[in-house]
Amino acid sequence: MLSKVSGWLFTKYFLSLSSAKKIAYIAVFIALSVVTNSLIEINVTPSNKITFTYFICFMSGFLLGPLPGFLVGFLGDAIGFLLVPQDVYWLFGLTLGLTGLLAGLVRKLPLYGRKGVFLKALVFFVLSYVLITCFVNSLVNYWYLYLFIWNGTVKTVFWVWLGGRLAFQTVIYAVNVGLCAVVLSVLVATRLFGFFKQELAARPVKKQDEVPVVKNT
Repeated sequence: MLSKVSGWLFTKYFLSLSSAKKIAYIAVFIALSVVTNSLIEINVTPSNKITFTYFICFMSGFLLGPLPGFLVGFLGDAIGFLLVPQDVYWLFGLTLGLTGLLAGLVRKLPLYGRKGVFLKALVFFVLSYVLITCFVNSLVNYWYLYLFIWNGTVKTVFWVWLGGRLAFQTVIYAVNVGLCAVVLSVLVATRLFGFFKQELAARPVKKQDEVPVVKNT
């Protein structure tokens, strides 16, 4: 039972590592998440930021698994807040955690080979954009404005505000997707660290490869 749960929470590569390496990987990704959340992130407006958190959350979840992906997104935002304090609104960290969690879950899809890896990444990018960027994260940002910036009064209708926000965030998201695609291409082409050993080693069984069963008459 425990092995089945671990299989869903982590990638096989992550489970194959020693405890020290597991901690090191998570620590490195959390550190990168903190940097992108507090030092590199640029606030253009209260609800629009130039950020690379999508990239970090995707890579951590896709390479290590759903649980590490969630921890990297959530703790990276929490620690980043301690370094650069802003209005307290922990739902921001939850949305980042959900991004990493989703990346890890999509990695579990039974798709193999080089095409399978990139197809799973494509599925994540589409789902993340629709479910998290357009829906969850937008609602969180809108309520943040309502509570902390607009002082409890609605100054812009949600759908009007959403159109303006997505026009900006789609560009930022596309930049993050491009960065993910480049790094993913390098990892797959070089097979560096063995992150995708399982997918790249597997080969779908074709009909001509099947061993015929001879029945005794």
